[in-house]
Amino acid sequence: MGKSVSVASEYLQGNMDEILLTVDDLNKRQYLGIKIIEAQEEERQRLARDIHDGPAQSMANIIVKTELCERLMDIDQVRAKSELENLKVIVKDTLKDVREIIFDLRPMSLDDLGLIPTLERYIYDFSEDTGIETSLKIIGTEYKLEPAIEVAIFRIIQESLNNISKHSRATNASVIIEFTRERLNLSIMDNGIGFDLEEVDKLHSRKTGGFGLMNIRERAELLEGKLQIKTSPDSGTKLNIYIPIIKEEIEQV
Repeated sequence: MGKSVSVASEYLQGNMDEILLTVDDLNKRQYLGIKIIEAQEEERQRLARDIHDGPAQSMANIIVKTELCERLMDIDQVRAKSELENLKVIVKDTLKDVREIIFDLRPMSLDDLGLIPTLERYIYDFSEDTGIETSLKIIGTEYKLEPAIEVAIFRIIQESLNNISKHSRATNASVIIEFTRERLNLSIMDNGIGFDLEEVDKLHSRKTGGFGLMNIRERAELLEGKLQIKTSPDSGTKLNIYIPIIKEEIEQV
């Protein structure tokens, strides 16, 4: 398990050389290297697009508004005051966008507050943004895990909820986390349209992914975990993820 945590940590940090050294099989090493490169490039493209379409555009607008306010100060103070109020709204929205991008890159609250409070905040925001009523339930006594494992669990749940939002047409979803001494059990369920599992399995066999499930499976397997999918058309979807835990990976609170 120590090796899997090392792999997961390096994967999340983007250190591909260190990951590949820990993977024994040549074919697996080559395939994992390709997938990591693809994931890194996709994430960079998404981040560049988010910054360009959000904060970068807003900053350009702020400059224009600032120049307008400078010209209006001496000739129309009432309008200048109105423009300054609009400018304040733009700055607040830009700050919100920047914070969301930072949260997507690395939720700082994972370090400050821990996994469960971070998930509570994320699931609350997810429900507000998507209109999908989503709940979080904790079973067992919570314990703090190594940071790499906590990040992996957060990303698995984040990816799962993104899939629900994009593809499921669900109105309700739930996340259940069960803490046991031997393993961590995750269940993510929705009441959406479901899908044909055989078709998705064919996509996996061709190593082309499908509905983001490939990323979820790979994250789980890096932790020597297992993903089970229960779904069929018009019957919703349930993901069960089992991640083994050893005492050395449980941090003292």
